[in-house]
Amino acid sequence: MRKFLTLLIFSIGLLNSQFNHQDKLVIKRTLGKSTVTVDFDGRTNETGFYHKHIDFGIAYPFQQSWIVELKYRAQYRTKEDAWSLERRPQVQLIKNINRPSIKWQIRSRMEYRIREGKEDEMRNRSRIQIKAPKPISSLKITPFISNEFFFAPKTWEHYINWCSFGFDLPKLKIGRPTIFYKYVITQSDGEWVPSYTLVFKLTI
Repeated sequence: MRKFLTLLIFSIGLLNSQFNHQDKLVIKRTLGKSTVTVDFDGRTNETGFYHKHIDFGIAYPFQQSWIVELKYRAQYRTKEDAWSLERRPQVQLIKNINRPSIKWQIRSRMEYRIREGKEDEMRNRSRIQIKAPKPISSLKITPFISNEFFFAPKTWEHYINWCSFGFDLPKLKIGRPTIFYKYVITQSDGEWVPSYTLVFKLTI
């Protein structure tokens, strides 16, 4: 039953373009103490399919609860009916704090944005996530909530905010599905403009 519901939800996300949704496939493999990750991402809004990217990353743990990760993203977005490429070398530091009643994760990412037709820029993305330490219902879902702050390093102005809440579903043979709602506000001309996205993620 859970497998059927998961596949149904992902099928709706892939086929229905009438609402803002994001579909992610994440492949993780261990390499010694490191973890190699490949991330495929596609996004649709009221204008249609407008965003796609692929990430390559390698993460290495140190101390007891710290992780450092190097990543590279090739991102494409539609601009005047053509796909515009943005390249993003990234480095991020992650701190995990596991407690019997709750799991905390603090992540800080620096990314250098190499953009076509615009000046290059660097920015910081810092996220705080809280997750239940284990599934909490008969459906065996694990809820979480997070907030991510985007800062422009030249001014350290906070100009984008992502608030997300959702849950991990039980692991299946094909991987572990995650579903969450992302509420985004972006500063534009001195005002905060809201948008939303429903995210479907599968980690294998």
